[in-house]
Amino acid sequence: MTMIIDGHMDLAFESLSEKRDYTRPVSEIRQSEPNNLDNQATVGWPEMQKGEIGIIFSTIFLLPPDQQTGEKIAGTSYDSPDECHASISTQLDFYHRWQDQHPDKFQILLNRSALKMHLNRWETQPVHYPQQTNPVGLVILWEGAEGLRSYQDLDEYYERGMRIIGPVWGGGRWCGCGSDLKEVSFTPDGREFMQVMAEKGFALDIAHMNTRSANEALDRYEGVILASHCNCSAILKDFPNERHLADETIAHLMERDGVIGVLPFNGFLDTYWKSGDQRSKVTLSTLANHIDHICQIAGDSKHASIGSDADGGFGFPNIPEEMNDIQDLQKIETILLHRGYSPDDVLNIFNRNWTRILERILK
Repeated sequence: MTMIIDGHMDLAFESLSEKRDYTRPVSEIRQSEPNNLDNQATVGWPEMQKGEIGIIFSTIFLLPPDQQTGEKIAGTSYDSPDECHASISTQLDFYHRWQDQHPDKFQILLNRSALKMHLNRWETQPVHYPQQTNPVGLVILWEGAEGLRSYQDLDEYYERGMRIIGPVWGGGRWCGCGSDLKEVSFTPDGREFMQVMAEKGFALDIAHMNTRSANEALDRYEGVILASHCNCSAILKDFPNERHLADETIAHLMERDGVIGVLPFNGFLDTYWKSGDQRSKVTLSTLANHIDHICQIAGDSKHASIGSDADGGFGFPNIPEEMNDIQDLQKIETILLHRGYSPDDVLNIFNRNWTRILERILK
């Protein structure tokens, strides 16, 4: 098997909001949620090891005020800038507590030296679960920065491990989002925010931006730029919004030496998918089509990767037919090899492309 770097998982949010203990096996998490039939967990510690998930871009994600329903759980939402800051701190605390309590399982990667040591460990000590395990590296990504209290807070977040920021999730404070606001690009405040982010050394994630905003970001942003979890709009028939990347944006991102993480949510692979459909309707070959589309635009395998968003609002059974949990991402390798991709191409897609980005992000 080949180690995978996964460009997007909402581990803190799901742990807090769903009370999931991701140090346990998927089977135990599912047993603790007997009434959850439509969004069953796909991530657990054994499954991460068996699937050789070596690094995860682990997010800070908060529900904005207009998206909140039901019980309010500390650290998962905000109603004011001060509460946003407090909730971000709660999720940063969560990741640091994971690292402190489970140093054999999780390690926050703060710099290039730590990245090099972490990758060397995975290369020289293959996982043979449960006898031999390796910690999962965490690179912290803030998804949806609409609630930012002040630019000064970014210094604290950086000090505590945040390295990537996606400005938009569901609002338009900084720019247009992919599910709405098609005619809106960056606001004046949003352009200033990009400048501040670059000066402070953050990478910019264009996921969830509409096309106009993504293209402006690619024109303007002076730092590292990526798309953590997006598919290709050109091969999504009748998709109703701009959540995914147009070919022009993909090509533009390649000009910036960026990387795109594709995600295995059936609703983002088949526009007409609905829960309860036959699982054979969407397969890992469907996901591989998006990897292939990116590679065809690039003319090589240096810009496609994986950003699973596993358990981030979807889970089993709303994932491709061959998948039960996160370890099944490994099955993509066989599909790519059968399509004529080389083992070296698979290495690029599974980990080298994200490694190249991380070497530029982590100082």
